[in-house]
Amino acid sequence: MAEGESLIQARQLMLRYRTGKTALAGVSLDIAQGQFVYLTGESGAGKSTLLKMFYGALRPTSGQLSVQQADMRSASEAKVREIRRRTGVVFQEHRLLFSRTVFENVALPLRVQGWETERLIPRVSKVLEYVGLEDRLWSYPEALSGGEQQRVAIARAMTANPPIILADEPTGNLDIETARRVLDYLMGLNQQGTTVIMATHDLHLLESHPGRVVQLHAGALVGGEGG
Repeated sequence: MAEGESLIQARQLMLRYRTGKTALAGVSLDIAQGQFVYLTGESGAGKSTLLKMFYGALRPTSGQLSVQQADMRSASEAKVREIRRRTGVVFQEHRLLFSRTVFENVALPLRVQGWETERLIPRVSKVLEYVGLEDRLWSYPEALSGGEQQRVAIARAMTANPPIILADEPTGNLDIETARRVLDYLMGLNQQGTTVIMATHDLHLLESHPGRVVQLHAGALVGGEGG
């Protein structure tokens, strides 16, 4: 997909739970390949919900959503799995497997794709070098600091070279300097052509790392509409 082409298109996107609660209300949004987008808003504004829709963990109740040219309302489970293989995801809690080495954690997306170990080692080593952790290849996550664990999560998200990375509050548990370093890595990936969509409440980070800002409030867009 070429730089500037539409990667995500949402039209009047709505999610209503069976309880009757509305999580998203009429969201219309275009995100082009190559953008760095911040999703901002208060807790419960719908940031995480929107990210989950972008990788198929949630399906819209109504409206239209196209992600990487796939209709996410009608896509088969096989198609959703394909989209997930082309999507890197970074969570606030990083969700590493503590019983596995750093190598195994980072290699996981490629093992799912059927890569053999001899191909994995140079690729995993390269992405760990990018985040400054090439010397921790055979360490276990519990031996790492919180910031290092989050950098491993970024390495895992980028290892399959996806066109898009979704980051849900990736700096929320980090001190300001570590948060800026993590954001440096995400910005670096974006400069190489990866689309990055990051939910955050750390608005001070936007001053040092500017990007497009999409603001949500109570499940609706209140700023950053369009493309």
